[in-house]
Amino acid sequence: MRKQSSGIPSHPNRPEEPQEFGDVSQYRELNAIGTGAYGTVYKAQDLKNEEIVAMKKVRIALTEDGVPMSVLREISLLRHLGKYNHPNIVRLIDICHGPRYDREMVLYLVFEHVDQDLNNYLEKCPAPGLSPEKIKDLMWQILCGVDFLHSHRIVHRDMKPQNILVANNGTLKLADFGLARIYDFNALLTSTVVTLWYRSPEVLLGTSYATPVDIWSCGCIFAELFTRKPLFPGQYEVDQL
Repeated sequence: MRKQSSGIPSHPNRPEEPQEFGDVSQYRELNAIGTGAYGTVYKAQDLKNEEIVAMKKVRIALTEDGVPMSVLREISLLRHLGKYNHPNIVRLIDICHGPRYDREMVLYLVFEHVDQDLNNYLEKCPAPGLSPEKIKDLMWQILCGVDFLHSHRIVHRDMKPQNILVANNGTLKLADFGLARIYDFNALLTSTVVTLWYRSPEVLLGTSYATPVDIWSCGCIFAELFTRKPLFPGQYEVDQL
């Protein structure tokens, strides 16, 4: 893969993170898949192998030294996790950088493309709903993915059916994990309403939290697989609590 300079100045106190980024011209945008609190997602084609991919376009706030070290660490971690190729984790293929401005730059995160999420999957599910055996299989896969993240000390923070992808062969893949710190800046710039239905009390209260917050979300999803409606459909934070 042809590489280009990241434009990130070297810094004596910086960790030795991968400083090279992929070439965004290798991918051709086909159409927007959706816009969320975390930026726009495009369906795209890798021109080298004609593979269909999903590209997330994210804006990063720059510091005086360039890209913040916290973001570099997250990128390094995402690359590291990608090497494991875990069946229940969406595969990160590439990270490219786009335009750079005075105070922000654009990053493109390139993932494998999966056709639908668990939310769509449940909506399309015919009556009377999923069998207990199917629910057991889906929850096993979700928890395998969560266990993998937690074993690498990653808290997802935003587990919900929209962030769980369902491949055509029935494999579930967790998406949008480990990106919370990368996205924090971007979340301030959008008016998109983020669902609170799967958030634990400690996240809603803004107190310290750890891996149990994801188990709370898994419990909410588990109930929804049976009832096909959200367990706690709060309208706003106090209502959710």
